[in-house]
Amino acid sequence: MAASHGLLVQLDEALAFEGPTREELEAELPTKVLVEHAVDTRKKQKWMCSQLHVVKFLLEFLDQRDSAPFDQKTTEAAVRSEMVQAKQQWKELKAGYQQQVEAIEEAVPHVLAQLEKGQHLAQRLKEALARYEAQRHEAEKKAKDAQERRQKEQEQLEERQQQLEEQAALLRSRVEAQRQELHRLQGELQSQECVASGWREKVERSSALCQLLETLQGVRLVSASADGIDIELTPGPQPTTPDPQTVTPNTQPLRFTLCSTEDGSVRVRSHSPLFPPPAPCADVRGTILELQHSYSQLAPLLAEIQALQTRFPIDWQPQERQLRFLQPSAIWTLVVEPGYPGAGGVRLLAVQGQRGPGDPGAWKPPQETPSLRDWLEYLSIVDI
Repeated sequence: MAASHGLLVQLDEALAFEGPTREELEAELPTKVLVEHAVDTRKKQKWMCSQLHVVKFLLEFLDQRDSAPFDQKTTEAAVRSEMVQAKQQWKELKAGYQQQVEAIEEAVPHVLAQLEKGQHLAQRLKEALARYEAQRHEAEKKAKDAQERRQKEQEQLEERQQQLEEQAALLRSRVEAQRQELHRLQGELQSQECVASGWREKVERSSALCQLLETLQGVRLVSASADGIDIELTPGPQPTTPDPQTVTPNTQPLRFTLCSTEDGSVRVRSHSPLFPPPAPCADVRGTILELQHSYSQLAPLLAEIQALQTRFPIDWQPQERQLRFLQPSAIWTLVVEPGYPGAGGVRLLAVQGQRGPGDPGAWKPPQETPSLRDWLEYLSIVDI
């Protein structure tokens, strides 16, 4: 790089032999005109130089003539001799000058070729140096960008590593906390297993007790939850009816839900619309006994009503113990007395026909103590 710069400096100095004027002319005139101008200028300079030498010789001769006295003849002879010598010297100088001019003219094309070649090489060298400078600048910029990028990546890497270390420390603390929580939960699990073992024993005893109650008293525990207890009642042996020909159908188990109220009493919800739930009781035992008693009394009636619902359009109202028989021509209302079918009977309470209410005593089945089925079969063929 330093050698190239030195070579360009030397080349510029060699090309600048005429100073700033030549540089200005080179920018305006072609090369051929500049060469002719340089040759002509060189010839004029050589001619003026020879004239100056002649003037110098004559001045020196005159000085010598004034300073030293000499003979006229001697002076003329000496002058002629000096003139001959000067003429001969002039011829020699002219011949040398001509030779130098010819040498210069012969060297000018070569010099011009060398000059053009030098200028071309200088231009190429300048372009190469410009490309080198551009490449060096680009390489420096890339290196700087790469260094900044590496530095930024290093900072990001260090920041990421710090974050990972913080996360790892946080995870280790969480793992330690979870391990402690696991130990605590294992201890609680062991204690809960002990409690569950005690509850299992209680449940087994309660299940055995429920099975015994179901076997002895007809009570079966269906489910138990925080909302209530579901039980089923199975009726016992049904009493015989006065009519030997009357067959009482089997009664299905009746399901109830026992719920606790805010005042501590037990409220009963019946799952069958045929059975009215009893009033709330103070405890579960009294409630179950009351349900068993009521159900044992109503079981034959409910079984018969369930069987008759498949044959007749009837509507049972358990609270009033009334049965409504719905016909297109009339609505018959029967009342079932307590103790039916053993002690109580069935009687016609009201008749509502299309022309108005009728006399209940005007209609009665032929049987002495008619059952619900007898009444419904009789009323189904009566025309009012």
